[in-house]
Amino acid sequence: MFAVALSGALVVPTASASTVSGPPGHRQAEGLITFMRQDASGFWQTWVARPDRSRQRQLTSGDAGSGWPVLSPRRAEVAFDSDRTDPDPSDDTGVNDVFVIRSDGTGLRQVTDSVGFSSDPGWSPDGRSLAVSADRGDYPASQGIYVLRANGTGLRRITTLPDGASLDSAPRFSPSGRHLVFTRYAYEGDQELGALFVVRTDGTRERQVTPYSLNANDATWSPDGRTLALEAYPSPSSRGDVYTVRSDGTKLRNLTRNDARLAGSGDPVWSPDGRRIMFLDSMRANEETEFALGLAVMTPQGRRRHFVADPGTEAQSEHQPDWQDYSRR
Repeated sequence: MFAVALSGALVVPTASASTVSGPPGHRQAEGLITFMRQDASGFWQTWVARPDRSRQRQLTSGDAGSGWPVLSPRRAEVAFDSDRTDPDPSDDTGVNDVFVIRSDGTGLRQVTDSVGFSSDPGWSPDGRSLAVSADRGDYPASQGIYVLRANGTGLRRITTLPDGASLDSAPRFSPSGRHLVFTRYAYEGDQELGALFVVRTDGTRERQVTPYSLNANDATWSPDGRTLALEAYPSPSSRGDVYTVRSDGTKLRNLTRNDARLAGSGDPVWSPDGRRIMFLDSMRANEETEFALGLAVMTPQGRRRHFVADPGTEAQSEHQPDWQDYSRR
């Protein structure tokens, strides 16, 4: 997490080839992306666009937050979470649900049942199931990662908070569908830190991938299932860096190596062919200028880093991108 109702049908670009802008020799990138951006009232809304940010279309609207979107691997649908079902957002009982909507803005359906707080959806590779972070209205006893069918049935629990942990979030299925990566938060003194964990989808063989000292979160799998991209804040002054690591915890590598005074990065996601990582980047020329934020891409080695289009301000910037190419299915 670097640093979530509805409209009628909207015409959205098809998943034909489109180009991510970049330096000479930059390879064309195809597909569709989704992201969240604040509207004029300050609510997060879900959008889709081409990977170069062209032909943007807003899918959600209204006085509720609707974000953290992810594209289905099998069809042009977006899962997102929203507090639109909360009968009283001002009270202490938070209600948040996961929804699915087609990328043309039609076919909205609620997936979770408004019991407590459900968020951070992640699709299974076959597009039939979703992994979510949820508390079932009984935090912390029932907080953890759950999996359910995309039609809202078959809810089953995957993880349980151990002593000292405060939250399990951001689950993502491996390309094989046999594992989930997620972020577990725990307190060290008065500081809440994140670490990545991997678990089988039957809830067995849970193991830690990164140390809490790295303060990592928001991991996504490479298309070949060998590597994770993640964001991390290893020091109090960090504005975020994008790293990669093997799913067994080896070969940790900082791709962005930001000077915290001048840059910060997060929200990484792999391109469908595995040759690019898209992420939220922020940069400024010097310590006196304002930060510019926007979606950027780079190679998995951290090379050819550049914004895909002119960056904007915080309110204008796209967060939490996801990327699929349906022509490859």
